[in-house]
Amino acid sequence: MAFLTQYSGSVPVIKFNIDQSVMTIGQDLEMDICVPEDGILDHHAVIEAIKNDDSYRFIIKSHKNEQQINVNGEMVSFAELQDGDWLVIGDVEFQFIDDGIYDIKSVEIPTLEEVETSKLQVVKKETAEPVIQEHIDDIQVEAEPMAANSLHEDNRFSRRLNLF
Repeated sequence: MAFLTQYSGSVPVIKFNIDQSVMTIGQDLEMDICVPEDGILDHHAVIEAIKNDDSYRFIIKSHKNEQQINVNGEMVSFAELQDGDWLVIGDVEFQFIDDGIYDIKSVEIPTLEEVETSKLQVVKKETAEPVIQEHIDDIQVEAEPMAANSLHEDNRFSRRLNLF
């Protein structure tokens, strides 16, 4: 399996499996590889796994085709990744590993027309009569207010902990 290992200094922190044909990298929680660290944009880059006979080629691209990715010391907007490559995205260092064992799920990228159609379906669902509204009213949620000083926005470690 191919994967990216995030490092802090020289210590590996987390390993992200590359298990889809298209994987997004960024700070946004919707990203496949969510890295809430300084210097990383909400949608920073994409890794594409391209089938090549019995193996895969892995391409990393910056989201806006600007030179935002450091691959082995060179700033690029896209590159084909090789086993052992080092990447710096924003202020975060990663190593790409490709062990040659693959279980990659194909991800279809929707066309603009499909996206627009899906938005129309969401609007129709939101305006439809809620079927289970009577049961929702019976649910009570008990929660304690969070202390104002429990989240320090300047502390990346506490931001990461509060995301999950």
